[in-house]
Amino acid sequence: MLRLAAAALALPIPATLLAAALAPAAEPAGKPADAPAAWVVDSPEQWERAAGEATAVTLADGLATSAAPESRFSSALKTYESPRKPGTLTFTQSPAWDDWREVPNVGTPEMADAPVFVPVQPGDYWLLARHKDFNGPDDGGYHAWHSEDMKTWTHHGPVCGKRERWVTTAEYVDGAFYIYYDFPNDEDPHLIVDRDLRDGKMGEDRGMAFNDPSHGSDAGVLREEDGTFHLFYENWDPINAKAHSWDSPLAGRAVSPDGVQPFEHANVVVDERTNPTGKTGKYRHPHGTYQYEIHEPEQNAYGDWTAIKIGDRYYLFCDFDPVGEHIRVGRWTSDALDKKFDFCGSFGDGHPDPTVGFAEGQFYLIQQRADVDFVSPGPWVGGVQARAGVDVDGDGAVDQWTDWQEVRETYRQKPGFVRLIEKTPATLDLTALPAGVGFQFEYRTAGEAGRTARPAMDRVEWTFE
Repeated sequence: MLRLAAAALALPIPATLLAAALAPAAEPAGKPADAPAAWVVDSPEQWERAAGEATAVTLADGLATSAAPESRFSSALKTYESPRKPGTLTFTQSPAWDDWREVPNVGTPEMADAPVFVPVQPGDYWLLARHKDFNGPDDGGYHAWHSEDMKTWTHHGPVCGKRERWVTTAEYVDGAFYIYYDFPNDEDPHLIVDRDLRDGKMGEDRGMAFNDPSHGSDAGVLREEDGTFHLFYENWDPINAKAHSWDSPLAGRAVSPDGVQPFEHANVVVDERTNPTGKTGKYRHPHGTYQYEIHEPEQNAYGDWTAIKIGDRYYLFCDFDPVGEHIRVGRWTSDALDKKFDFCGSFGDGHPDPTVGFAEGQFYLIQQRADVDFVSPGPWVGGVQARAGVDVDGDGAVDQWTDWQEVRETYRQKPGFVRLIEKTPATLDLTALPAGVGFQFEYRTAGEAGRTARPAMDRVEWTFE
């Protein structure tokens, strides 16, 4: 309209008025500008640049690892040309999850074979296992035990018969237990849907859930936020599984939209095969003679998978049968299901056939050994305090520090999901600090009785308002 009016009057338009007319509309009063970019310390180079003074902390592979129970890391002062207002300071540790300790057997003496842990919700916990006193032709299957505190367990009878006794894993959805069993053993996961584990009767047998193209199975299941079910299973194609605790260097993932519709192979999640020789061998299984591809040198083996997700990170636990060593628990992690998982450590001693879950504020790894199980507070190794400081006047020294505060991640079970755990990051609120042009953080660690794991800081992120 301004241009039309000017043309009609044939009057010149002042340059300042024309510029104002063509300029973008101003932001509404009071709307904040975009926050400045965060200060991130993550890569090996970023850790080297950020390092100031350190006591008993080593920098390697993009981690700042405490080399002793008591350690301290002070960053160099990070400076900017113009003042910034601090927002938050978040610490992330290595995902290796080393902090596990032995505890007496969680279940009861009557439980036998590989247990399956199903923590439905806080105060509602189930263990499925064979019962030592029920091994007849009609009652040799898995039984159910219930607990409200992970200490006292009540037996509720069988959940399947002897034919279905090779139970490997289970999930829970809207009042129904999804119990997966191999049939025959080490082959083709089948499904039982049971809405009442207290009645001592088997639920509805839905038949084969995954037509496994390989031998092995011993699968673990995880249900995602979108409702899809994911099975992690053994593949015995590249190994004489009989000579390696019935485990393998190869494992795959299969997916079903609801746990009932047939699972389809999706991708390989573990592949630790050595060099193929082009030769094949054979070995006897109770259900037949199996052929395998011979690899050299001898391979480590993994199997009897169990899965859990914490925040956006996935963990797999399994039997780990390393060449020339005792079998024990192994663990793997990945930030995506469609990627291969990274091996991140092992613990324990003895054939575990593990099952993992979250209950009573901590993580449980329950194994088939009758003497010990394991608990953990989570992947975050505790005993860390931190503080942050600001250089207000630009003289290269901190003018104001926060108090030292404990920083730690916290966890809780996602409502409606058995194996999904919500994570609250280890974050300090820095909004009480003034704006400044220089910023520095420090953290220190203190050992705790009975803890052998030490913090390994992976990432630090300082945000600004």
